Amino acid sequence: MRRATLPAVLAYLDHRCGETATGRRSAVLAPEAVAQIAAAVVRRLPHPGLGECLFRSLIIYAMLCRHRMPLEFVLGAGPPDEGGRPTLHCWVEVDGRPLLEKANPYGCFRVLLRYPKR
Repeated sequence: MRRATLPAVLAYLDHRCGETATGRRSAVLAPEAVAQIAAAVVRRLPHPGLGECLFRSLIIYAMLCRHRMPLEFVLGAGPPDEGGRPTLHCWVEVDGRPLLEKANPYGCFRVLLRYPKR
């Protein structure tokens, strides 16, 4: 991640998924189950320099794209934190539905990046 842009990383994941795709539209597990497994793994791994939501979303994206799911990776910006910097948040959507989000992220975050672009 430190040497590539986020769109380049996502394009790389898409390329790798194309080489190993199963050809099925849906995974053996439901997308929500895959997302929960990825979240549990991420909570236990060190991810210096990366936000947990970014790391989790990249893993979910990589796991689900192999099954040709209709995925979108979304990066949004929210209100500024105490230091005046915008808060950022990433999530993955399947069929337009955000995974692992307790609340609708569109209520708090303005989309900066959507991959792949609609």
